Amino acid sequence: MQPVTSDLQVVVVGGGSVGLLYAARLALAGLSVTVVTRSSLQANQLMEQGLSLQRLDGTKTKVMVPARPIEAGLPAGNLYLLAVKQPDLPPLLPALTDLNPTARVVALQNGMGHQEMLAEVLADAQCFFAIHTEGARRHSATEVEHTGTGTLRVGPWQERNSRDPVIASFVEWASAAGITAIYEKAIEPHAWRKLLANALINPLTALFEIPNGALLDSSHTQALMRDLFDEAAQVAAFAGQKIGEKDWQEIVVICRSTSRNLSSMLQDVMKNRSTEVQSINGYLVELGKKSGIPTPLHETLLRVILLKSGMGIGKEGRRQ
Repeated sequence: MQPVTSDLQVVVVGGGSVGLLYAARLALAGLSVTVVTRSSLQANQLMEQGLSLQRLDGTKTKVMVPARPIEAGLPAGNLYLLAVKQPDLPPLLPALTDLNPTARVVALQNGMGHQEMLAEVLADAQCFFAIHTEGARRHSATEVEHTGTGTLRVGPWQERNSRDPVIASFVEWASAAGITAIYEKAIEPHAWRKLLANALINPLTALFEIPNGALLDSSHTQALMRDLFDEAAQVAAFAGQKIGEKDWQEIVVICRSTSRNLSSMLQDVMKNRSTEVQSINGYLVELGKKSGIPTPLHETLLRVILLKSGMGIGKEGRRQ
């Protein structure tokens, strides 16, 4: 059943797997959705071919969505979903300063640090954050596969006095699209738990070049994950977060529920692109240094992924 109100005009900024997944599911639910892409080529392809969603059961559905390249500027809307990776966020900041003050922005970045960036250009009342555990894989500029179920949590970084009506309406629509969506009072605690999950799953799958679920197939990778978890939990405790056994079990559940998914970091390494490792494991390493908490495992992973991705960047261009 669709929500009663349909005055949301959603702009999804980012044509990667996450952006295309949410754009397709929201558009199929009946929302007005526009996709903003990095390249004019992808925007043209979406306009001509439509956006194809492969569901969990293997069925495919196509929906036509307006699309435009970021160089053309951000279109009018009252809800902007920032679905770009954290390294790609800084170039977008100037465009966000021109948004209508009544518009709301929801940031979907992994890692930490983006909240400080957005606070520099947006009023506190405009800025919201989302944590999601959905699995997605982009097969082409116009095709995305939903590879795992999860939860979408949306809310302000820290608790506010009242619920925002635009965000509340978005959560209703997301639920209508079949997404398990929750309006949270504060996202910061959930962001920390997602950070820990990303810090374990993403770099290890990128290092060993395996899907998420394969991490549970070996006692050796499970033991390594647990050691990484314990190390990160100490840093989280310094930041005032209570991380315990329940959070470890939740990471195991994420691995199982997205077992076929290739993490975004692995996809970046495979495609010779820079990764988000600096804002994930790098954030833990830097905070560990400030707090005097050793993080040798995360520092090693950080260096290895930076080396691995750095060796690949530019290869594709040189082969052409």
